[in-house]
Amino acid sequence: MNEFCSCGSGLRAVRCCALDPEALPGEAAVALLDPQGTEATRLFNDKKYAQAEALAQTVLDAAPNNRLALRVLYELRKAQKRGTAAEVLGARLARLPGPAPIRAQANGQFVQYLVAQGRHGEALPFAAAAVKAAPKDANAHHIMAVTLTETNDLLAGERHYRHALQLLGQEDGLVLANLAWNLKLQGRMEEAAALYQRALAGRADNRRAVGGAAQVEFARGNRANALKILDDALASWGDDRSLRLLRAMGDLYTGAPAAALERLGEPEQLLAPELLLRAQAFERLGHYADALEQASMARRVQRERGGLAFDPGPLEDRLARYKAYFIGERTLPLPRAGGAPVQPVFLLGFARAGTGLLEQMLAQLPGVVAGDEAYPVAALASEVARFTGSEAGYPEGLDELLVGDGALIPDQLRALYLTSRARRGLLAGQPGFVTDRAADNIWHLGLIKLLFPEAPIIHVVRHPYDLMISNFVQDRKLEAGAQVGLPALARYFELWSEMLRHYRAQLTLRYLPVRYEEMVADPRGQLARVAAFIGAAGELPSAAVLRANDARLPDPQPAHAALREPVHERGVGRYKAYRAAASDLFDDIRDRLAPWLAEQGYEEGDDV
Repeated sequence: MNEFCSCGSGLRAVRCCALDPEALPGEAAVALLDPQGTEATRLFNDKKYAQAEALAQTVLDAAPNNRLALRVLYELRKAQKRGTAAEVLGARLARLPGPAPIRAQANGQFVQYLVAQGRHGEALPFAAAAVKAAPKDANAHHIMAVTLTETNDLLAGERHYRHALQLLGQEDGLVLANLAWNLKLQGRMEEAAALYQRALAGRADNRRAVGGAAQVEFARGNRANALKILDDALASWGDDRSLRLLRAMGDLYTGAPAAALERLGEPEQLLAPELLLRAQAFERLGHYADALEQASMARRVQRERGGLAFDPGPLEDRLARYKAYFIGERTLPLPRAGGAPVQPVFLLGFARAGTGLLEQMLAQLPGVVAGDEAYPVAALASEVARFTGSEAGYPEGLDELLVGDGALIPDQLRALYLTSRARRGLLAGQPGFVTDRAADNIWHLGLIKLLFPEAPIIHVVRHPYDLMISNFVQDRKLEAGAQVGLPALARYFELWSEMLRHYRAQLTLRYLPVRYEEMVADPRGQLARVAAFIGAAGELPSAAVLRANDARLPDPQPAHAALREPVHERGVGRYKAYRAAASDLFDDIRDRLAPWLAEQGYEEGDDV
């Protein structure tokens, strides 16, 4: 009964994580302790932290739901960086009943704590609680917008940003800048640029807004202006690492890798993104041993300082469930959606395979719109339980499609998918095709078959060892932390490939493989092949135009178009240079990848 709670709050377990809600004192009893809670608050504000802590703990031992004392202890544990305790106390504080403004404030503050750690998904319910408690509070809507934006619910995030501005009744540089970033993520670059101008006019010292404005200018093709924005900012804030990193990226993507290295400095005190950019710069200079050293150091920093680890368990469980459900005899009887007014073209490929390049090429065809990763099919999978009313989850809940009006659900889900694209402006002008290159489509080819039975699946295939190296040196997050090292990447690739193999064996897919190596060697020939396969009519761009890859950017603009380059072949067989720099580099993954190397048709002489 007197044991302290394992969360580290400093309270007894029975007054903390093992608390019985039925044993909480009532409102009147709690109020009797408010004077002591007020005194603990005063002590905290006077920086008499030990006394504040002792008094808050005494109050909470008698009344764990005393808001004043709970707030003091939460702030102390947060300042002490006792993360588990701070989270437990902050969540408890946010969930306490009370007047709406106080609940909104408590939830909002806890959201800010989670957002500061990049835990936006966990912050969502608390942000929603803040809005519900104070629907006319601009700050609550602003916080909601941030969490929605960072969890890729961009349209909903935009609505909350605009509502926050409406409630404020005036220009607010921070809200405007955050809205501009949201629009940038949507690919609405012209609107984002205009908003950044307004945001910086009212708050020129917002460094994040300066960085965002520079990124938008770079994405619009105004690279010289983007670099000037960053140079001017660094003249005032020379120690700002985020701005320096962006400027070094500018060096790299404007053909000055040596300048990027000089700007970043020596690696000893650098963070993982800076080290990975150094790795890419060294590669551009042909110094593969140095590139490998920097990338390895970055991954070590992520593991040892950031706690990043590969956890394949959830992916293995998903693979097993989907393989068990999506078999021909079980899915064949399921109803399909009818014809669609626009045909999605699903671009499938392991990370860094080249789906972005293929999308840039396809977007130059008449009637084809680049959809990038807008509202992926994975979001529809999460809606299956709501539409079917099934408690079985996904994919088992799809069995409900066989019963009654369940046959209408594929059409309803398909309409949701298309409506989301229409709201993003992707269907303006009634295109015939819209591409979809969401990374997690690999898991959802079974659902895609139900919603778009005739949709083309274009699989961009690239040498597995080039994929390993490309992902190892790039600063890109992958499922389950697979970017943390080559063994993790190889296992992730194996799971990814097993899922595709299963779907191809069990479903009749409209499937076309396209080799990355052939796509960069003969972009026009491969584009013609893809266009014929999907049924896109119209004249192809010339080979010179395709290789230059500088056609007018679409609106909205895919995120990958910001860093587009002329089509090049330096990524073909790049693993060989890395292997020459470290002969044992692939020893740990050779056996895992060998079967896929053979299955994808790479000659034995191409492997390691």
